[in-house]
Amino acid sequence: MTSTAGAKNRIIEVSKNGLFQLTQKLFLRDKDHLLVLRDKKSGTGDLPGGRMTEGEFFGDWRISLMREIEEELGTSLTLEIDPEPVFTKKHRVEEGNFPCIILAYRANFLTGEIRLSDEHDYFEWVDLKTYNPKILFSAYMLDAVEFYIQHFK
Repeated sequence: MTSTAGAKNRIIEVSKNGLFQLTQKLFLRDKDHLLVLRDKKSGTGDLPGGRMTEGEFFGDWRISLMREIEEELGTSLTLEIDPEPVFTKKHRVEEGNFPCIILAYRANFLTGEIRLSDEHDYFEWVDLKTYNPKILFSAYMLDAVEFYIQHFK
């Protein structure tokens, strides 16, 4: 199957096994508090992280995750990141309707100052014991945050 996409009309060969994207999301904690963000474009909840580029796929995935964290939260943070994903979820990316697999990682905040990129307009450290993610999150991200709270509180 062949399709064209993008402004350059690139030809993309799609195998019968399909085409999908990988997203890495970070559940960043400061003791009993979880960092939540709000996506500026959609107004819904988000977590630090994002989609892996094609060039990053065959490299060290931690580098891809750190690129996203630095882009979204700034470069002054010191974090302790568990290198293995703690769970996976699936969804469809709104832009292009691509199937996507989310790899969820746990991390602890050690030091630094959060400086949001222009992708997000709000952040908060929420208490995991009392936080209701339905206030900010929806769809697949709500599922992921509820799963995390249920299993890793």
